Amino acid sequence: MRPGGSIVLKLVIVLLAVVGVATTSNFSGTARRTQSQTEVIGTIKAFHERQSIFRLTNQRFATWRELEVRGMRLPPHQEIVKVNATSSHWFVAVLDHETGLICETTGELFDAGVADLRPSCREQGD
Repeated sequence: MRPGGSIVLKLVIVLLAVVGVATTSNFSGTARRTQSQTEVIGTIKAFHERQSIFRLTNQRFATWRELEVRGMRLPPHQEIVKVNATSSHWFVAVLDHETGLICETTGELFDAGVADLRPSCREQGD
């Protein structure tokens, strides 16, 4: 092999290694974001279920404080960043501190059910 060919081969190997590391890192970040989104949407669905129960007994939706008093808890890495409740609507936005993902949705008096809940998610700061 020529001396110049050895250098080119080494450069190609280094380039392939860098691309491999970057691809693995990107895949890992995407997988974590997907897991985070699943977890936050699960929290929102639990919030929806608690709101439905509260609405049946109190003829209005609950404040976050009222749900907390009744046992609603968030995982340690999640936080309510915005919440609102009226007699006919509620809104909640939940932040996952580990990924910066925020998912939010509105519930209404005549929601079909938790299965139809479609939160929207975005990166914090978007």
